[in-house]
Amino acid sequence: LFGLDEELQALREIPRVMVVEGYMDVVALAQFDVRYAVATLGTATSADHLQLLFRLTPEIVFCFDGDRAGKDAAWRAMNNALPAIKPGKQAKFMFLPDGEDPDTMIRQKGKQFFESEIDKAMTLSEFFFENLTQQTNIETLDGRYKLIDLCKPYLEKIQEGAFQTLMIARLSELAEIDQISLLPLLGIKLQGQNNPNVMNQVRKTIPSRRINAP
Repeated sequence: LFGLDEELQALREIPRVMVVEGYMDVVALAQFDVRYAVATLGTATSADHLQLLFRLTPEIVFCFDGDRAGKDAAWRAMNNALPAIKPGKQAKFMFLPDGEDPDTMIRQKGKQFFESEIDKAMTLSEFFFENLTQQTNIETLDGRYKLIDLCKPYLEKIQEGAFQTLMIARLSELAEIDQISLLPLLGIKLQGQNNPNVMNQVRKTIPSRRINAP
C-alpha cells in the first residue's frame, strides 16, 4: 500500500483512507495536504489490504474512474469489502468524470472542491443495489426473483449483525417480499429465528403491501 507509512507518520488519527489507482495520485494529493490516500500499485484491493486499513480507520473511500473498467474495479473492491465490514466501519465509492483522475482534479479545482466530492461518495449499499438492480427489471415478478438470486452470494459474505440485517431489509423492499419469506431464499437465519416472541415482533414491523402484477 503505497503511501501508508507516510500517512501513519503524518496523522495521529486517520478518520478516513482513500484508495486511489496510482502512486502519482497519492503524491499529488499529499502536495495539496490530502494525506490520507494510498495506492495498491496496479493490483486489486485485496481482503488483506482491507483488513489492514480497517484496523487503522473507520472509513475507506475507493476512488475510481467512472468508466466501465473503473466500475469493474470498484465492484471487485466492494466484493472484498463485504466480509470486512464490522460495526463502526464503512466503505464508500467515488467515481471521477471521464478524463479526470485525483491528480488533475485537485490541481484544477483545489482541495476544498476535491474533499467536497469525497463527501458525496456513494455508500457501499447504494453502489451494491444500484449495480444489481440495473441487471434486472424489478418492475416484474421475474425480475424481483432474479434480484434476490443476484444478491444471495454477496449477502452471505457479510458478517451477521446490523449491516447484514439492513442490507436484507433493503432487498426486501426492492423485491417486494417480506423478510420472513426472504431469509430462507438467501440461506440466512435471523437471530432469534426459533424464538416465537422474536418472530412475532418481526412480523409486526413488516408493512403489508400489495404486490403489483408483472
